[in-house]
Amino acid sequence: MVTARNFKDLEIYHLAHQFVLDIYELVKDFPKSEDNNLTSQLRRAATCLPLNIAEGSGANSNKIFLNFLIFCYRSCLECEACLRLSKDLGYINEQKFGIYFEKLDRFIRKLYRYMQYLEDSTGNRKKDRSDYYRQSKHYFDDNMKKRKSMRALC
Repeated sequence: MVTARNFKDLEIYHLAHQFVLDIYELVKDFPKSEDNNLTSQLRRAATCLPLNIAEGSGANSNKIFLNFLIFCYRSCLECEACLRLSKDLGYINEQKFGIYFEKLDRFIRKLYRYMQYLEDSTGNRKKDRSDYYRQSKHYFDDNMKKRKSMRALC
């Protein structure tokens, strides 16, 4: 079984954390009319990045952690869409868009590589249940004894 990892030791966490701080700085100049719309949406999407990494890192399973990283990746796509809207609406110029897009793109590339690493280390657990069986053998043995005794009652 995989032990939980400390999210503070992961480079992707630090990149995501810094991206959130950068986004909060960026949206300070957005119009007040966007406070409950694009500003809020971009902040929430960006904030999901380090939060999903932190939450998923507490799982004792690479497979579960990988699910949280998938949520993180999907939030990255949301951030990208928000950045593009911000540029198209004139809230940020092409240069700022390029800077923030590059930060996000760098994070996505690192996240993807880490996801591949977890996926490779997980393997195909559906085909190999022997590890699960060995760890839970006492449960199976007890369950079989109960089934046999129930059959005697019928």
